[in-house]
Amino acid sequence: MRIEEVMRASELIRGLPIEARDVDFEVTGLMHDSRRVKAGDLFVALVGERFDGRAFVGEARERGAVGVLSVGEAPAGFEGPWLRTGDPRAMMAPLSARLHEHPDRRLLMVGVTGTNGKSTVCALVASILSHAKLPAATIGTLGFQFGELSASSPRTTPEATDLYPLLTRVIEDGGRAAVMEVSSHALALERATSLEFDVAVFTNLSRDHFDFHRGFEDYFAAKRRLFAQLKPAGRAVVNLDDPYGRELRDQITREGREVLTFGEGSGADVSVIEAGLSIDRTTARLQTPRGELALSSSLRGRFNLLNVLAAVAVGEALALAPKSIGAGIEALGPVVGRLEPVDCGQPFPAFIDYAHTDAALRASLGSLREIASGRKIVCVFGCGGDRDPGKRALMGQVVGELADLPIVTSDNPRREDPMQIIAAVKEGLERSGNQAYRVVPDRREAIRRAVSVADEGWVVLVAGKGHEQGQEVGSEVRQLSDHQELKRALEAK
Repeated sequence: MRIEEVMRASELIRGLPIEARDVDFEVTGLMHDSRRVKAGDLFVALVGERFDGRAFVGEARERGAVGVLSVGEAPAGFEGPWLRTGDPRAMMAPLSARLHEHPDRRLLMVGVTGTNGKSTVCALVASILSHAKLPAATIGTLGFQFGELSASSPRTTPEATDLYPLLTRVIEDGGRAAVMEVSSHALALERATSLEFDVAVFTNLSRDHFDFHRGFEDYFAAKRRLFAQLKPAGRAVVNLDDPYGRELRDQITREGREVLTFGEGSGADVSVIEAGLSIDRTTARLQTPRGELALSSSLRGRFNLLNVLAAVAVGEALALAPKSIGAGIEALGPVVGRLEPVDCGQPFPAFIDYAHTDAALRASLGSLREIASGRKIVCVFGCGGDRDPGKRALMGQVVGELADLPIVTSDNPRREDPMQIIAAVKEGLERSGNQAYRVVPDRREAIRRAVSVADEGWVVLVAGKGHEQGQEVGSEVRQLSDHQELKRALEAK
């Protein structure tokens, strides 16, 4: 369901770098996808690397678009209002914010950015806010969730034309807060430019998306933009264990804004006094600016302890009751696809995880190595096609170093040859010195092979896809769920 406002085009574009002759018409929605245009929409025709939205203005008009916003002049034969701007994508956020009357200003907004941990931190913060009587929606890689409402999303951070109606819906359904992942793509492509946040969180930064970003500094600069979008009284929450987190803390402090830090070390505002890490759960006693806090969580591993610290720091930044913070963390079960246990009564632990970078694999495997009580680890993993090829050997090396039996397989090859991707991963496996690795290109078979070798002395980790339900091969998305395949293999055994 789409929540629609009504505004005259002249008011909607006022003060923005948009040229138009005919603006005497009403707009009830904004849409960038011609297939989803509804009557009353202003169609934003984006010009990208693969598609030119101006080729679809006829379809948009047939579906009821009242006008078109794009670059350049209207195509020959086009009839109707044509609004021209130099960067239509950059206009989607301010136009959507204005049309929907800035729902972010009526909600408590928490934005989370970083390479890893965003989904888990968002889930923890939303649980804390709900226990503090602030019903919160989550928006991110796992889609949109608020109470009984849910929707999937092809992007971690939705386009502004989708995001603002979601925030409006949260308010209309009684929500008080929204906790959202804000990706580097969204920040660089200005999907979230007009949003204002009460708290902005930085989890960490490691190599990812180098097919899009020009290196670490460009990647960091994109993440940094989130902290320029804090409300006047907003707080920054930053991971002090991460070198880029320390740089971010210093930058924000120099600007005169207060930063609340978290980390395992004693120098952070929210830090660990003692922790108990097991294969089943995590317990900890934390130091916070308001005193000690004891808590228990079903999330496993040291990297999840850091996610818990981030969520506690958000609670501290918002001055929420310590009881609500602890209760919210304890109430949250395993997050879908994030070191999620799959239990079919087998005599060994088995997990799926979304880890698809070398740093994420190091965190997951390192955590399992720490909590698995001497068990050996078999890890099924692969690397996606049409993405940063430089991380493939790095991933192979990490798994070779930390898993006893690496099984390299296919993972969303997209338009690339899966065997060429696997060959690059094998270079890293060879560098690790681990000669026990196996190559099983068929992902289902690889998962079955992992389960077949496991017994009481092993842990099984299937990494890469997490919550995803499909395998991208060429232009197709073929049904494939690591959770379902692991469950079937365990049940068969």
